[in-house]
Amino acid sequence: MSFKRILAIGAHPDDVELGCSGSLLRFMQQGAEVDIVVARNDNAPKPSVRRDRSTMQREYKSAEKLLGIKFKMLDNPISEDGRPILERDSHTVQQMDEFVQSKEYDLVITHSPGDHHQDHQNTFHIVNSSLRRYQGEFWLMEGGPYSNKNKQFNPNVFVDITDHIDKKIELVGCYASYFSETLLHNIKGLAAYRAQMTNSRYAEAFECKWRTI
Repeated sequence: MSFKRILAIGAHPDDVELGCSGSLLRFMQQGAEVDIVVARNDNAPKPSVRRDRSTMQREYKSAEKLLGIKFKMLDNPISEDGRPILERDSHTVQQMDEFVQSKEYDLVITHSPGDHHQDHQNTFHIVNSSLRRYQGEFWLMEGGPYSNKNKQFNPNVFVDITDHIDKKIELVGCYASYFSETLLHNIKGLAAYRAQMTNSRYAEAFECKWRTI
């Protein structure tokens, strides 16, 4: 399994690291070009209920540096209290269109619509709309803490990330204001569970939503 150009799209900084960074690292090692888009711009005045802008910026820039990829972010409208608003509308889909159509990607990865975070659901629908003329593979990723109640996720692709699990955990650990040692342990445990399908130590699971050849 190899790809030339991959576009990974998360609702927030930390989502791609959580859901598919091990696979991205593997494919990059094989020569793939990877781009990352964040649907909700956390450079907004108040990006999170729990974390301030300076913390969010410091954390995602640490992840950018470690991964070696500069994140691209959508331009969201801002609420009265300074929070970015992420909705599926024509303006947001048009922005995503520009990213999707900027290169001939042969793999696009984003959230499952069954995740119980509304930003994840909106991101899936935005990306799905932007892929209306896309030719390639479309995978949905699994984001540990957010997908525990996801009854729609039906994994049918499993990628061995044994050689990259430590860097994946380091990448997720860049977001120390959210991911505790317990959460990092559980993320690694999920990768160990998914590895049963690859007869390896650690793997990431995906649902291949569709492919066109």
